[in-house]
Amino acid sequence: MKPTIAKAVISIFVLGVVFIFGQIVYYNKKLASMGKEPRIALSGQLTANLNIAMENKLTFKTETKHIAVEPAEVKKWVESYTRDYTGKRELRVNPAKVSLFLKKISETTDAPAVNARLTMFDGKISEFQPSKNGQKLNIPVTVTNVIAGLGQISRTSQQTSIIDLSIDEVEPAVTLDKVNKLGVNELLARGESDFGGSPKNRTHNIIVGAKQFNGIILSPGEEFSFNKLLGAIDASTGYLPELVIKSGKLIPEYGGGLCQVSTTIFRAANEAGLPILERRPHALPVRYYNPQGYDATIYPGVTDLRFKNDTPAHILIQSKITGSKLYFEIYGTKDGRQVTVEGPRQYDIQKNGALKAELIRTVVYPDGQTKKDVFKSSYKAPGLFPTVRNPLE
Repeated sequence: MKPTIAKAVISIFVLGVVFIFGQIVYYNKKLASMGKEPRIALSGQLTANLNIAMENKLTFKTETKHIAVEPAEVKKWVESYTRDYTGKRELRVNPAKVSLFLKKISETTDAPAVNARLTMFDGKISEFQPSKNGQKLNIPVTVTNVIAGLGQISRTSQQTSIIDLSIDEVEPAVTLDKVNKLGVNELLARGESDFGGSPKNRTHNIIVGAKQFNGIILSPGEEFSFNKLLGAIDASTGYLPELVIKSGKLIPEYGGGLCQVSTTIFRAANEAGLPILERRPHALPVRYYNPQGYDATIYPGVTDLRFKNDTPAHILIQSKITGSKLYFEIYGTKDGRQVTVEGPRQYDIQKNGALKAELIRTVVYPDGQTKKDVFKSSYKAPGLFPTVRNPLE
């Protein structure tokens, strides 16, 4: 073979080896970033490094904290398998197991963004509580960091391996700058209710629920659904057991008292002249919702509170609690509609506490069109609902 041909053959061979090596590295990284198991290891050196990694302590690091991981935990992430093209038993990191562990520690690393709290001052929206960015653990990227970090450990490495946690910054939905750009520049309406005298658990649930609806932004034409935005109602989401009206009885369930929140939002939406798509009164009169006839009950999967943003701009819903008063404020851009609310007027009042009520709302739009809504309520006698206490007491 001539020297020039030999050199060409050698060059092609070297390029082929480099290409294959590059493909292996790319394949492993690609699968790791997708949360899948890299099934190609570069050599037995990876197995050797993982054996060392399972003996050492591991530390996850962020800018503000260090999280120690014991070797016993690291061993759970490593699994053996038979290499397809050699038939040898090797070790590799299982991304799914790493992800499960990272989800647990995300409870200590994640922090929700805090929306700006707004108020009206001299006819303009001003900020009285600034927004604050949150943070969220990027699990897929961190899994890739773990796989790469554990695979590079050697006998010359430190006894404690350090791997960076990938933390993403989370911007709040409501900042003063954002609401101004969305056309949110004035107060449209305010809803108010008083939960004074509520039991401790009921007050707690109202506070938790009100926060859930603070900072909601609806685009023009978008529908508000209380149940969709509410999310899960149980101990994991911070709620406590309290009385609810269900199946003709007053029984304790997680989230009892949330109707104080839906009632107050209904009052704000009604005063703003927004189309009410779904509203249902309670089965019996409850003193927390005085005046009777201006309430809105909800129960996930059964009864919802829905309304629509039919204004030409975005609207912002914000909550605040002062003493025992709950307020919901709706900000947006006024389009010239005039809203008149009459009542609620109570009638057919019975000695046993049963009564009826009627609330009338009239909306006159800029083009002269008029829409009249009549919200009727019929409340049964409280005595028909057995419980340990009367909600009117």
